[in-house]
Amino acid sequence: MIIGTAGHVDHGKTRLVQALTGAAGDRLAEERRRGITIDLGYAYAGPLGFVDVPGHERFVHTMLAGAAGIDAALLVVAADDGVMPQTREHAAILDLLGVARGVVAISKTDLAPGRVPAVSAQIRDLLAGGALAGSQVLPVSAVSGLGVEKLRAALLALGRAPRRAEAGARFCIDRVFTLAGIGIVVTGTLVAGRIAAGDHLTLSPSGIEVRVRGLHAHSRPAEAAQAGERAALNIAAARLAKDLVARGDWLVEPALHAPTAALDALVRMLPDAPALRPGAPVHLHLGAAHVTARIQALEAPGLDPGGTASARLVLDRPIAALAGDRLVMRDAAAVRTIGGGTVLDPFPPRRGRRTPSRLAALRALAAPAPAIALRGLLEQPPRWVAFGPFARARNIPSRARGALLEAAPAVLLADVAIAPPALAALRAALMQALAAHHAAAPDAPGLQPERLRVMCTRLPAAAFRALVETSIRRGEIAQEGPWLRLPTHRATLSPADERLWPPLRRLIGAAKFRPPRTRDLAQALALPEAGLRATLKRLARIGRLVEVAHDHFFLRETVAEMAGIAAALGRADARGVLTAAALRDRLDNGRKVAIQILEFFDRAGLTRRLGDERRVRADRLGLFGVPPARDAACTGVGRPASSAAMHKPEGSA
Repeated sequence: MIIGTAGHVDHGKTRLVQALTGAAGDRLAEERRRGITIDLGYAYAGPLGFVDVPGHERFVHTMLAGAAGIDAALLVVAADDGVMPQTREHAAILDLLGVARGVVAISKTDLAPGRVPAVSAQIRDLLAGGALAGSQVLPVSAVSGLGVEKLRAALLALGRAPRRAEAGARFCIDRVFTLAGIGIVVTGTLVAGRIAAGDHLTLSPSGIEVRVRGLHAHSRPAEAAQAGERAALNIAAARLAKDLVARGDWLVEPALHAPTAALDALVRMLPDAPALRPGAPVHLHLGAAHVTARIQALEAPGLDPGGTASARLVLDRPIAALAGDRLVMRDAAAVRTIGGGTVLDPFPPRRGRRTPSRLAALRALAAPAPAIALRGLLEQPPRWVAFGPFARARNIPSRARGALLEAAPAVLLADVAIAPPALAALRAALMQALAAHHAAAPDAPGLQPERLRVMCTRLPAAAFRALVETSIRRGEIAQEGPWLRLPTHRATLSPADERLWPPLRRLIGAAKFRPPRTRDLAQALALPEAGLRATLKRLARIGRLVEVAHDHFFLRETVAEMAGIAAALGRADARGVLTAAALRDRLDNGRKVAIQILEFFDRAGLTRRLGDERRVRADRLGLFGVPPARDAACTGVGRPASSAAMHKPEGSA
């Protein structure tokens, strides 16, 4: 069990820890010379581990680093002084961190035994209404030994705080040093999971991959450390130096490495804190990390003293954080604690932070149980949740995610969680959209998946594909080539159009990337231009042709091939840009036709145009069917068919 000390400077915290453990907490020469603690000290006695923190107001940031991950608090108040300013600030910090287990020791009772009742009353008033209200108050003397054993028994009776042993490993670093012949050693608290010798972890936020060469847990050599234990880890990595590791860093399982420079949190301001205007600077402490940030309330213009509200914190540098992590805020000068809170979303959206739907989502995320939070999110538009980020933000391992989905309840489509009623509504929406399309265009083969996705769901592409596949397996919709349709729908051509299709296909396909225009086809087939144009448009509606520009019809498979070529050209460019000149040269086409093709791709959503530059959207490559399997960048170019070829009789070799 990890116990953190708290209290005003010179109230005897370190001396009391020494009386409990027999170990001196002050490890620095300057600490011993000045007689005060200025950095974190550590001591152990059986199952009890102590993090001894400084009490001076200038070292509150160090106290905050030491308070990360403690199970319980030992609040020390000197009998001769009573409650002092840092007593109040430390008690407020413990309350903001949610530390609900603790014992209060009235120290130095040998100096002022008559003040014990009055100091006890001060302590009860100080803790009233907070997480430590009702904590046992014991008079002690580290000099005479009075009450020390009773204090030890009271601390042991507190028990350990619940820990998430089954979750991914998260180790909060509060000290870094090197040992000759061993290398870099980091100490801290294992907040969640398990770490064993030989494990590979990620140093976050830097992203350096390290290996655990060996470890001590609770000040003893061990093969592994469990959640809730303090540990010292000997870590190694290629070109790892001590100055690349710092207090406030985390060692985490690789899947949990996701640095963030913005947090949405539920913030509680202390009653004596100043009101904070939008964008006010604050010092933020999370785990052992200390960063500056700017804060903005999301539901009101500002943050008022004593109030609780959701807020966005924008940090000056990325840190490692997950949902449920506790944070403490100090003012811009870092001289007083003004509030704290709990991280609701460590990966918030950049836009729409104050919309009604976003605020409703934050209220759902405030639920302490992941299943309740997920259920609340699924009740809000768009009624689906990106499940991977949700689970990672809450450190839910893969083996526990199935149970979470069952508890919500929710169904997984690719990486999207959706409630069963919402899934049924989506399936119905697909069928309704297809039915409406069939009624409006009975000669069309159906809708392309991407168009149907945009019309109905706005689901991520992978989740929509999973939805379509399940709907096909259920017999609710059917797929024919690139088209989705209802099983009962069949698009048909008139007998006259069907007779025209073979010669049209031959003429248009022979020219490939430079197909004849409508008037040229009409001349070749000795048909009226207007009538042939209507036939070509009908063929485009049922998906056999694609009208790229006015009177410019391509075979669908040719358009799919051009899409593959465009993607290959974009990949080949150092900046990922697709240009008209590159496409013109690859297709051996004129600039005008190349631009017409690119403008068609823009309209279809295959390319995204920014100024004179275009980038191919890889998720839209299937709009016209699957491009040829061979490397599109090496595809042969097309040339216009000769006049003789256009007039070659059907059936000629």
